[in-house]
Amino acid sequence: MADHYLGMRSGDLENKPYAKYWRPNMKPIQKQVVDALLHGAEARELAFNLDNAGELLKSGYLPLESGYTRLANGQTFIAVYTEMPGVTGPMFEWWMGWHYMEHQRYKLWHPRAHVANGTSEMQGDNPDITDKQKYMTTHYVTEYIGNRLERITISFSDPKEYFGESADLTAGNTSALVCGRVDLQRAPITLGYLIHQIREINGGTEMRSRFWLGKPEISDSKRHDLRNWVLGSKFFRRLVLPGDIGAAMLVHCAMEMNHLAGFLPDLYADYHPEPN
Repeated sequence: MADHYLGMRSGDLENKPYAKYWRPNMKPIQKQVVDALLHGAEARELAFNLDNAGELLKSGYLPLESGYTRLANGQTFIAVYTEMPGVTGPMFEWWMGWHYMEHQRYKLWHPRAHVANGTSEMQGDNPDITDKQKYMTTHYVTEYIGNRLERITISFSDPKEYFGESADLTAGNTSALVCGRVDLQRAPITLGYLIHQIREINGGTEMRSRFWLGKPEISDSKRHDLRNWVLGSKFFRRLVLPGDIGAAMLVHCAMEMNHLAGFLPDLYADYHPEPN
């Protein structure tokens, strides 16, 4: 599409109140992620399946906070830890409902990889609904993961679908949980799932991101659907996702979350002025 391109062009930020937050020179990723990349793939015993997402609600830290591995079911598990000084859970939820309204806003998040975003409802600037209601929909995302341009949808839904109806979603100082399913835009094929958890710490928050990617299946299909056997072949997995999805997704998430932390508190303050 004509408006789908990397970076900014002349006039893209004209009269945009957030133009000053376009910062194409991104900061280096945080040390714990650099260490994880140097280590390479980890042992699968350090990870967990999506069915055990409740592990994130326990206090303390898990054996794999930054890194990736291949699970026994064929999925690639990616964990990314990001310290976000000055950021709060409500700030991140506001961001999730604000950024998709214009491609320029989405590009602020990751200037080197984000191309376009949007939803069918486009309610991000509606003052009559909550921040959670604004982002709890299907986002049409175009972005680079590594050097591959991906066109996907991310359907965000109630965290209780992932953690269970009885789960305490505020456990361990959790102030936000953003959960979604990743599908192809061009076909009803599910690629995986993601969870972003924000926990309050001194001076800000810590972002704990988890991804389960790389086991394609027909969206909403039954467990024994024979089509999923075909989609699960090595050939098709590499067709829809890069073979280095673990390292590529680790870097992508670490870059965008660290970059976001650098301007989100100020951007949020611009849109939420203190009362006189």
